[in-house]
Amino acid sequence: MFNQLKFDLRRHFLRNSTYTFFTILMPMGFYLLFTKVMIQGSAAELATFAKTYLSSMTLYSLTINALFGVASILHEDRESRFVTRLSLTPAGTMPYYLSISTLVVLMNALSVLLLELAAIVINGVALSPLQMLGSIVIAVLASLPLIALGVLYSYAPSQQTLSVMANLTAFPMAIISGLWWPISMLPSWAQHIGKLMPTYFGNDLLTRFLQQQSLPVRDMMGLAAWLILLGGLLVGGTLLRHRRMMGEKFNGRKVAA
Repeated sequence: MFNQLKFDLRRHFLRNSTYTFFTILMPMGFYLLFTKVMIQGSAAELATFAKTYLSSMTLYSLTINALFGVASILHEDRESRFVTRLSLTPAGTMPYYLSISTLVVLMNALSVLLLELAAIVINGVALSPLQMLGSIVIAVLASLPLIALGVLYSYAPSQQTLSVMANLTAFPMAIISGLWWPISMLPSWAQHIGKLMPTYFGNDLLTRFLQQQSLPVRDMMGLAAWLILLGGLLVGGTLLRHRRMMGEKFNGRKVAA
């Protein structure tokens, strides 16, 4: 397991500058751009906005990691037959999936931590160690439905199709759920849709936590519902693919006989 972890860390994360840029550096760049350059107001208003927008860019980073990072990693390994070769080894594919899952969670945690440090050092946002740790925990939990969606997208027939699907999901979902600007600025029909998105539930939870408010049960239930829905689709799709493969093998044996 540890050797698999080191191997996957090198080949998918440390040597992949594109992954690092889009999942960590780009959300941080947008955060600093909107909180230091494209904003005006009193000191109190700027401080409030810097903390609120921290939550938004955290969820945006999680979305990019899931739909572009996780989906691409799994798709690439499946298309290159790497997963197939692992399935033929004594250890099987379990260490691989545990390794990828662990690294994705760690990368999400690192992304949140770096955004928090930027908010503290550059914008002067006041965050206690407990708030920083709690934010990381909430962000990791909020990322689970997004990761499940990324895993579903990894079964796209081609890398080009996957890229189109990710782009058509990530950016519209970020906009309509209020990650780029307040959701109150959107038309009422768009607000109704946006408030059903997993990114909205996660952003609202994180924002309320940082503002030391009570955490809405609705947000938690919303994230759980998305996770159950996407997890169910993933399990169902896996079972259907397995049944189809078994059917093809059975038909092949009949033809050979």
